[in-house]
Amino acid sequence: MSIIPDWAPNLHPLVVHFPIALLFIAALMDTIGLMFKNEPMWRNSAFLLYVLGTLGAVGAFYAGKAAGDSVFLATEANALLTDHADMAKYTVYFFGGYALLRIIFFFAKMETRTGIRAIMYFLGIGGLALVWATADRGGQLVFKYGVGVAAVGDVSVEPTDMTDESGTSAPQNNDKGGWSWKPTKAAAWIPSVSTYGTEGAVTTSMQDGGSYGDVLALTSGDGSPVMFTFDYAMQSVQLDSRLNLDGFTGSVMFVHHVIDAQNYSFVSVSNEEMKIGRSENGDLYLLDSKPFSPTGWQSYRMVSDQTHFRAYADQKLIVHGHGDDPGSGFVGIRLNGTGTVLLDFVQTVSLRGEGMDGTTESTPATPAAADTTAHKH
Repeated sequence: MSIIPDWAPNLHPLVVHFPIALLFIAALMDTIGLMFKNEPMWRNSAFLLYVLGTLGAVGAFYAGKAAGDSVFLATEANALLTDHADMAKYTVYFFGGYALLRIIFFFAKMETRTGIRAIMYFLGIGGLALVWATADRGGQLVFKYGVGVAAVGDVSVEPTDMTDESGTSAPQNNDKGGWSWKPTKAAAWIPSVSTYGTEGAVTTSMQDGGSYGDVLALTSGDGSPVMFTFDYAMQSVQLDSRLNLDGFTGSVMFVHHVIDAQNYSFVSVSNEEMKIGRSENGDLYLLDSKPFSPTGWQSYRMVSDQTHFRAYADQKLIVHGHGDDPGSGFVGIRLNGTGTVLLDFVQTVSLRGEGMDGTTESTPATPAAADTTAHKH
Protein backbone atom coordinates (compact mmCIF):
# COMPACT_ATOMS: atom_id res chain seq x y z
CA MET A 1 0.00 0.00 0.00
CA SER A 2 1.44 3.37 -1.00
CA ILE A 3 1.73 6.11 1.60
CA ILE A 4 1.06 8.68 -1.13
CA PRO A 5 -2.65 9.33 -1.79
CA ASP A 6 -3.92 8.87 -5.33
CA TRP A 7 -4.54 12.60 -5.68
CA ALA A 8 -0.97 13.56 -4.73
CA PRO A 9 1.59 13.73 -7.58
CA ASN A 10 4.46 12.82 -5.23
CA LEU A 11 5.56 12.94 -1.58
CA HIS A 12 7.00 16.47 -1.64
CA PRO A 13 3.79 18.53 -1.21
CA LEU A 14 2.76 16.30 1.70
CA VAL A 15 5.90 16.89 3.76
CA VAL A 16 7.30 20.27 2.74
CA HIS A 17 5.00 22.42 4.91
CA PHE A 18 5.99 20.78 8.20
CA PRO A 19 9.63 21.98 8.31
CA ILE A 20 8.53 25.44 7.20
CA ALA A 21 6.08 25.65 10.11
CA LEU A 22 8.57 24.18 12.60
CA LEU A 23 11.33 26.64 11.67
CA PHE A 24 9.06 29.68 11.88
CA ILE A 25 7.60 28.54 15.21
CA ALA A 26 11.16 27.92 16.45
CA ALA A 27 12.02 31.55 15.67
CA LEU A 28 8.87 32.64 17.54
CA MET A 29 9.90 30.57 20.59
CA ASP A 30 13.35 32.15 20.44
CA THR A 31 11.80 35.62 20.37
CA ILE A 32 9.67 34.87 23.41
CA GLY A 33 12.72 33.35 25.10
CA LEU A 34 14.63 36.61 24.70
CA MET A 35 11.82 38.45 26.43
CA PHE A 36 11.58 35.91 29.27
CA LYS A 37 15.22 35.07 29.79
CA ASN A 38 14.67 33.37 33.12
CA GLU A 39 12.23 30.82 31.72
CA PRO A 40 14.26 28.14 29.88
CA MET A 41 11.13 26.47 28.50
CA TRP A 42 11.02 28.88 25.58
CA ARG A 43 14.71 28.55 24.77
CA ASN A 44 14.58 24.76 25.02
CA SER A 45 11.48 24.66 22.83
CA ALA A 46 13.23 26.76 20.18
CA PHE A 47 16.25 24.46 20.29
CA LEU A 48 14.12 21.34 19.81
CA LEU A 49 12.02 22.89 17.03
CA TYR A 50 15.06 24.10 15.12
CA VAL A 51 16.54 20.58 15.21
CA LEU A 52 13.25 18.97 14.16
CA GLY A 53 12.70 21.62 11.48
CA THR A 54 16.17 20.97 10.07
CA LEU A 55 15.58 17.22 9.92
CA GLY A 56 12.26 17.91 8.21
CA ALA A 57 13.94 20.25 5.73
CA VAL A 58 16.42 17.50 4.79
CA GLY A 59 13.54 15.10 4.17
CA ALA A 60 11.62 17.69 2.15
CA PHE A 61 14.75 18.42 0.11
CA TYR A 62 15.18 14.80 -0.97
CA ALA A 63 11.45 14.44 -1.57
CA GLY A 64 11.69 17.57 -3.71
CA LYS A 65 14.55 16.12 -5.76
CA ALA A 66 12.44 13.06 -6.49
CA ALA A 67 9.45 15.27 -7.28
CA GLY A 68 11.43 17.41 -9.71
CA ASP A 69 12.52 14.28 -11.54
CA SER A 70 8.95 12.99 -11.79
CA VAL A 71 7.31 15.93 -13.57
CA PHE A 72 7.58 17.34 -17.09
CA LEU A 73 7.60 21.12 -16.94
CA ALA A 74 6.35 23.87 -19.15
CA THR A 75 9.26 25.65 -20.79
CA GLU A 76 8.75 28.78 -18.67
CA ALA A 77 9.09 26.77 -15.44
CA ASN A 78 12.45 25.09 -16.08
CA ALA A 79 14.63 27.96 -14.87
CA LEU A 80 12.38 28.39 -11.83
CA LEU A 81 12.86 24.72 -10.94
CA THR A 82 16.62 25.25 -11.03
CA ASP A 83 16.33 28.27 -8.72
CA HIS A 84 13.98 26.42 -6.35
CA ALA A 85 16.33 23.44 -6.13
CA ASP A 86 19.37 25.65 -5.52
CA MET A 87 17.62 27.69 -2.81
CA ALA A 88 16.44 24.48 -1.12
CA LYS A 89 20.02 23.19 -1.11
CA TYR A 90 21.32 26.42 0.44
CA THR A 91 18.56 26.28 3.07
CA VAL A 92 19.45 22.71 4.06
CA TYR A 93 23.15 23.56 4.24
CA PHE A 94 22.49 26.64 6.37
CA PHE A 95 20.14 25.03 8.87
CA GLY A 96 22.26 21.89 9.01
CA GLY A 97 25.19 23.98 10.25
CA TYR A 98 22.94 26.12 12.42
CA ALA A 99 21.31 23.14 14.13
CA LEU A 100 24.72 21.58 14.76
CA LEU A 101 25.91 24.77 16.48
CA ARG A 102 22.81 24.87 18.67
CA ILE A 103 23.32 21.24 19.66
CA ILE A 104 26.94 21.95 20.61
CA PHE A 105 26.04 25.06 22.60
CA PHE A 106 23.12 23.29 24.29
CA PHE A 107 25.12 20.35 25.61
CA ALA A 108 28.10 22.57 26.46
CA LYS A 109 25.74 24.74 28.54
CA MET A 110 26.79 27.79 26.52
CA GLU A 111 23.39 28.72 25.08
CA THR A 112 22.56 30.90 28.09
CA ARG A 113 25.39 33.32 27.41
CA THR A 114 23.98 36.63 26.23
CA GLY A 115 26.32 37.08 23.28
CA ILE A 116 25.83 33.55 21.96
CA ARG A 117 22.06 33.76 22.38
CA ALA A 118 21.94 37.01 20.44
CA ILE A 119 24.11 35.67 17.61
CA MET A 120 22.13 32.43 17.30
CA TYR A 121 18.85 34.30 17.45
CA PHE A 122 19.69 36.60 14.55
CA LEU A 123 21.22 33.75 12.55
CA GLY A 124 17.97 31.83 12.93
CA ILE A 125 15.92 34.82 11.85
CA GLY A 126 18.24 35.35 8.87
CA GLY A 127 17.87 31.72 7.85
CA LEU A 128 14.13 32.21 7.53
CA ALA A 129 14.86 34.45 4.54
CA LEU A 130 16.23 31.37 2.76
CA VAL A 131 13.11 29.41 3.71
CA TRP A 132 10.92 32.21 2.38
CA ALA A 133 12.84 32.47 -0.90
CA THR A 134 12.68 28.70 -1.41
CA ALA A 135 8.97 28.58 -0.62
CA ASP A 136 8.28 31.54 -2.93
CA ARG A 137 9.81 29.72 -5.89
CA GLY A 138 8.04 26.50 -5.00
CA GLY A 139 4.75 28.33 -4.76
CA GLN A 140 5.27 29.85 -8.20
CA LEU A 141 5.92 26.41 -9.67
CA VAL A 142 2.57 25.18 -8.36
CA PHE A 143 0.29 28.20 -8.56
CA LYS A 144 1.77 29.99 -11.57
CA TYR A 145 2.79 27.04 -13.73
CA GLY A 146 0.68 24.22 -12.29
CA VAL A 147 3.62 21.88 -11.65
CA GLY A 148 2.28 18.67 -10.12
CA VAL A 149 -1.35 19.72 -10.62
CA ALA A 150 -3.38 17.07 -12.42
CA ALA A 151 -5.54 19.63 -14.25
CA VAL A 152 -2.59 21.03 -16.20
CA GLY A 153 -2.83 20.21 -19.89
CA ASP A 154 -0.26 19.03 -22.40
CA VAL A 155 3.09 20.86 -22.14
CA SER A 156 4.77 19.22 -25.15
CA VAL A 157 6.33 21.33 -27.88
CA GLU A 158 5.28 21.31 -31.51
CA PRO A 159 7.41 23.37 -33.92
CA THR A 160 6.39 26.08 -36.30
CA ASP A 161 7.20 25.32 -39.95
CA MET A 162 10.14 27.72 -40.24
CA THR A 163 11.00 28.44 -43.87
CA ASP A 164 13.14 31.45 -44.68
CA GLU A 165 12.50 33.78 -47.63
CA SER A 166 14.73 31.77 -49.95
CA GLY A 167 12.85 28.57 -49.14
CA THR A 168 15.86 26.73 -47.69
CA SER A 169 14.02 25.60 -44.51
CA ALA A 170 17.11 26.59 -42.58
CA PRO A 171 17.07 27.09 -38.79
CA GLN A 172 15.48 30.45 -38.03
CA ASN A 173 15.72 32.65 -34.94
CA ASN A 174 12.50 32.51 -32.93
CA ASP A 175 10.96 34.90 -30.42
CA LYS A 176 12.09 32.77 -27.45
CA GLY A 177 15.79 33.56 -27.65
CA GLY A 178 16.59 30.43 -29.67
CA TRP A 179 15.90 28.94 -33.08
CA SER A 180 13.43 26.62 -34.77
CA TRP A 181 14.12 24.11 -37.53
CA LYS A 182 11.53 22.05 -39.38
CA PRO A 183 13.33 20.71 -42.50
CA THR A 184 11.33 20.76 -45.73
CA LYS A 185 14.19 20.26 -48.19
CA ALA A 186 16.83 17.54 -48.21
CA ALA A 187 20.04 19.57 -48.32
CA ALA A 188 19.24 23.24 -48.84
CA TRP A 189 19.66 23.88 -45.10
CA ILE A 190 23.30 22.72 -45.03
CA PRO A 191 24.89 26.10 -45.97
CA SER A 192 23.32 27.65 -42.87
CA VAL A 193 25.10 25.37 -40.38
CA SER A 194 28.68 24.64 -39.42
CA THR A 195 29.79 21.05 -39.99
CA TYR A 196 32.46 19.40 -37.86
CA GLY A 197 33.87 16.14 -39.19
CA THR A 198 34.35 14.41 -42.52
CA GLU A 199 32.92 16.17 -45.55
CA GLY A 200 30.21 14.05 -47.15
CA ALA A 201 30.07 11.58 -44.23
CA VAL A 202 26.29 12.07 -44.06
CA THR A 203 23.88 12.07 -46.98
CA THR A 204 20.48 13.70 -46.70
CA SER A 205 17.03 13.07 -48.15
CA MET A 206 13.38 13.62 -47.38
CA GLN A 207 11.28 10.61 -46.39
CA ASP A 208 7.68 9.93 -45.43
CA GLY A 209 7.36 10.31 -41.64
CA GLY A 210 3.80 9.07 -41.43
CA SER A 211 1.64 11.39 -39.33
CA TYR A 212 4.53 13.89 -39.19
CA GLY A 213 4.64 14.35 -42.95
CA ASP A 214 7.94 14.55 -44.80
CA VAL A 215 10.92 14.34 -42.46
CA LEU A 216 14.68 14.69 -42.90
CA ALA A 217 16.72 11.49 -43.24
CA LEU A 218 20.38 11.72 -42.21
CA THR A 219 22.29 8.68 -43.41
CA SER A 220 25.82 7.79 -42.34
CA GLY A 221 27.58 5.01 -44.26
CA ASP A 222 31.06 4.69 -42.77
CA GLY A 223 30.40 5.70 -39.15
CA SER A 224 32.65 8.77 -39.23
CA PRO A 225 31.48 11.21 -36.52
CA VAL A 226 29.91 14.38 -37.86
CA MET A 227 28.37 17.32 -36.02
CA PHE A 228 26.10 20.13 -37.23
CA THR A 229 25.66 23.35 -35.23
CA PHE A 230 23.65 26.49 -35.83
CA ASP A 231 25.92 29.48 -35.22
CA TYR A 232 23.83 31.17 -32.57
CA ALA A 233 25.48 30.98 -29.16
CA MET A 234 23.19 30.30 -26.20
CA GLN A 235 23.60 30.14 -22.41
CA SER A 236 20.61 28.61 -20.61
CA VAL A 237 19.00 26.39 -23.22
CA GLN A 238 16.12 23.98 -23.68
CA LEU A 239 16.21 21.84 -26.81
CA ASP A 240 13.17 19.93 -28.05
CA SER A 241 13.32 17.45 -30.92
CA ARG A 242 11.59 14.43 -32.40
CA LEU A 243 13.67 11.57 -33.83
CA ASN A 244 13.30 8.01 -35.05
CA LEU A 245 16.43 5.89 -34.50
CA ASP A 246 15.08 2.51 -35.62
CA GLY A 247 17.35 2.50 -38.69
CA PHE A 248 20.49 3.73 -36.92
CA THR A 249 23.23 1.84 -35.09
CA GLY A 250 25.29 3.99 -32.76
CA SER A 251 24.50 7.15 -30.85
CA VAL A 252 22.94 10.51 -31.64
CA MET A 253 24.04 13.44 -29.52
CA PHE A 254 22.17 16.64 -28.82
CA VAL A 255 25.20 18.87 -28.38
CA HIS A 256 25.12 22.22 -26.63
CA HIS A 257 27.58 24.84 -25.47
CA VAL A 258 29.76 23.75 -28.38
CA ILE A 259 33.12 25.51 -28.60
CA ASP A 260 34.67 23.24 -31.22
CA ALA A 261 34.74 19.59 -32.31
CA GLN A 262 36.44 18.50 -29.09
CA ASN A 263 34.76 20.70 -26.49
CA TYR A 264 31.01 20.56 -25.93
CA SER A 265 28.28 19.29 -23.62
CA PHE A 266 25.91 16.57 -24.76
CA VAL A 267 22.97 14.27 -24.29
CA SER A 268 23.70 10.97 -26.04
CA VAL A 269 20.94 8.61 -27.17
CA SER A 270 21.52 5.06 -28.43
CA ASN A 271 19.48 1.85 -28.56
CA GLU A 272 20.96 0.84 -25.19
CA GLU A 273 21.29 3.91 -22.99
CA MET A 274 20.99 7.65 -22.59
CA LYS A 275 23.96 9.61 -21.26
CA ILE A 276 24.57 13.18 -20.26
CA GLY A 277 28.02 14.67 -19.97
CA ARG A 278 30.80 16.81 -21.34
CA SER A 279 33.62 16.43 -23.89
CA GLU A 280 36.80 18.24 -22.89
CA ASN A 281 39.52 18.13 -25.53
CA GLY A 282 37.97 14.88 -26.78
CA ASP A 283 37.79 13.17 -23.37
CA LEU A 284 34.24 12.32 -22.29
CA TYR A 285 33.09 12.95 -18.71
CA LEU A 286 29.70 11.51 -17.78
CA LEU A 287 27.32 13.20 -15.35
CA ASP A 288 24.67 10.49 -15.53
CA SER A 289 23.66 7.47 -17.64
CA LYS A 290 20.62 5.20 -17.65
CA PRO A 291 19.49 2.17 -19.70
CA PHE A 292 17.28 3.33 -22.55
CA SER A 293 15.88 1.53 -25.60
CA PRO A 294 13.87 3.86 -27.87
CA THR A 295 11.57 2.48 -30.54
CA GLY A 296 9.77 4.43 -33.23
CA TRP A 297 9.32 8.15 -32.95
CA GLN A 298 10.39 9.70 -29.66
CA SER A 299 10.09 13.28 -28.46
CA TYR A 300 13.22 14.43 -26.66
CA ARG A 301 13.92 17.39 -24.42
CA MET A 302 17.30 18.52 -23.16
CA VAL A 303 17.64 21.21 -20.48
CA SER A 304 20.93 22.93 -19.62
CA ASP A 305 20.43 25.62 -17.01
CA GLN A 306 23.50 26.87 -15.14
CA THR A 307 24.74 23.80 -13.17
CA HIS A 308 21.65 21.64 -13.81
CA PHE A 309 21.39 19.25 -16.77
CA ARG A 310 18.32 17.12 -17.55
CA ALA A 311 17.12 15.03 -20.48
CA TYR A 312 13.66 13.58 -21.16
CA ALA A 313 12.13 11.12 -23.62
CA ASP A 314 8.40 11.37 -24.27
CA GLN A 315 8.04 13.67 -21.23
CA LYS A 316 9.77 11.25 -18.84
CA LEU A 317 13.05 12.21 -17.19
CA ILE A 318 15.79 9.74 -18.10
CA VAL A 319 19.07 11.37 -16.96
CA HIS A 320 19.81 14.22 -14.57
CA GLY A 321 23.25 15.51 -13.68
CA HIS A 322 25.04 18.47 -12.14
CA GLY A 323 28.30 20.10 -13.17
CA ASP A 324 30.04 23.40 -13.84
CA ASP A 325 28.13 26.14 -15.64
CA PRO A 326 29.27 25.75 -19.28
CA GLY A 327 28.80 29.44 -20.09
CA SER A 328 27.89 30.16 -23.71
CA GLY A 329 28.13 28.04 -26.85
CA PHE A 330 26.44 26.70 -29.97
CA VAL A 331 23.75 24.01 -30.19
CA GLY A 332 23.29 21.18 -32.68
CA ILE A 333 23.38 17.44 -33.41
CA ARG A 334 26.25 14.94 -33.63
CA LEU A 335 26.01 11.49 -35.26
CA ASN A 336 28.30 8.63 -34.18
CA GLY A 337 27.33 5.48 -36.06
CA THR A 338 25.89 4.01 -39.21
CA GLY A 339 22.43 3.94 -40.71
CA THR A 340 19.65 6.49 -40.96
CA VAL A 341 18.28 8.94 -38.39
CA LEU A 342 14.86 10.41 -39.15
CA LEU A 343 14.46 13.98 -37.86
CA ASP A 344 11.14 15.80 -37.68
CA PHE A 345 12.23 19.04 -35.98
CA VAL A 346 14.66 20.70 -33.60
CA GLN A 347 13.82 23.78 -31.56
CA THR A 348 15.74 25.68 -28.90
CA VAL A 349 14.59 28.17 -26.30
CA SER A 350 16.51 30.48 -23.97
CA LEU A 351 15.33 29.67 -20.44
CA ARG A 352 16.53 32.94 -18.91
CA GLY A 353 15.89 35.33 -21.76
CA GLU A 354 19.43 35.72 -23.10
CA GLY A 355 19.31 36.87 -26.70
CA MET A 356 15.58 37.67 -26.62
CA ASP A 357 16.30 41.28 -27.56
CA GLY A 358 16.94 39.98 -31.07
CA THR A 359 20.73 40.02 -30.85
CA THR A 360 22.95 37.00 -31.21
CA GLU A 361 24.83 35.91 -28.09
CA SER A 362 28.55 36.53 -27.99
CA THR A 363 30.73 33.89 -29.65
CA PRO A 364 32.13 31.43 -27.09
CA ALA A 365 35.81 31.45 -26.31
CA THR A 366 37.88 28.78 -28.07
CA PRO A 367 40.52 26.84 -26.09
CA ALA A 368 43.93 27.39 -27.61
CA ALA A 369 44.82 23.70 -27.54
CA ALA A 370 41.58 22.42 -29.03
CA ASP A 371 40.88 21.26 -32.58
CA THR A 372 38.66 23.97 -33.99
CA THR A 373 38.17 22.50 -37.49
CA ALA A 374 34.73 23.28 -38.84
CA HIS A 375 33.37 23.58 -42.34
CA LYS A 376 30.99 26.47 -42.98
CA HIS A 377 29.12 25.59 -46.17
